[in-house]
Amino acid sequence: MRFDHVVEGDEMSEEVEEAMGGVLYKRDGSVCTVTLNKPERLNALDHGPGSLHRDVIEAVVRANADDNVRCIVVTGAGRAFSAGGHFGGNIPDNPMDWYRFVRAQDEDSERLRDLDKPVIGAINGVCYGAAMMMVCNFDFLIAVDTAELGLIETRFGEPAAEALAFLVGPQWAKFMAITGEMISARKAKEIGLVLDVFDKDDFATKVYDLARRISAVPPNAVMIHRRIVNTTMDNMGWKNQKAIGRALNGILGAAAKENRSVTGRSFSDILEEDGWSAFKEARDSPFFPPWLDRIR
Repeated sequence: MRFDHVVEGDEMSEEVEEAMGGVLYKRDGSVCTVTLNKPERLNALDHGPGSLHRDVIEAVVRANADDNVRCIVVTGAGRAFSAGGHFGGNIPDNPMDWYRFVRAQDEDSERLRDLDKPVIGAINGVCYGAAMMMVCNFDFLIAVDTAELGLIETRFGEPAAEALAFLVGPQWAKFMAITGEMISARKAKEIGLVLDVFDKDDFATKVYDLARRISAVPPNAVMIHRRIVNTTMDNMGWKNQKAIGRALNGILGAAAKENRSVTGRSFSDILEEDGWSAFKEARDSPFFPPWLDRIR
């Protein structure tokens, strides 16, 4: 699915398009689109300097600093928004390294909440694990009707849950974190995780229509209203929860290498000795068939 939509009615017609590391950066008038551009690995996110996650953040921060931009869209190239964390990166192996890892990741994501301009997540396909954690910091999520969302990495014991309760409430946050169940785009709308869902023929048009409408509102009003709502979340404990989550996620992440599948073998041994396909089978087989109806 290509996001080369022209924003109709936008008087600022100058267009900018270029690659920024692992993302494509395109400004069409007042709307900037940042596209995760690693489709060969389903846009899986690595973290830290030079990573896809950092490239997304830097591109969004650049768009925020551009006076011509009034709204930012983030989407994925190919059939996925992002399949979650990328296993090709360096995995921490002790609690303090894990704490530093999740702190750096979360501090990158928190930069999204400090912007002046809204970010729309255009969820064009699967959005799992680390990508779910990132998009929880966006302002709006719009999903294609074939998308699936979930915390798949909790199936082998990695951390992921600290922001969800603010968006979907405690029961759904627990369900998604504890079971690792994938949910359909329509179920995500039902529980308040995404704003709306559209079929693939209307998806890009509806995303950019929302971006156009946001761009038509005086930018000072957009900035202040966005900050009022984010401050409300802070008053409800968002930043404290994130701080606690970093510490606990450091412990959980360090313990993950010892976690065992239902066969009794550790997930790390399965991955190292038998490869990625065997790892996915060990991770996912206890969860089929899905408990939830994927159609709804």
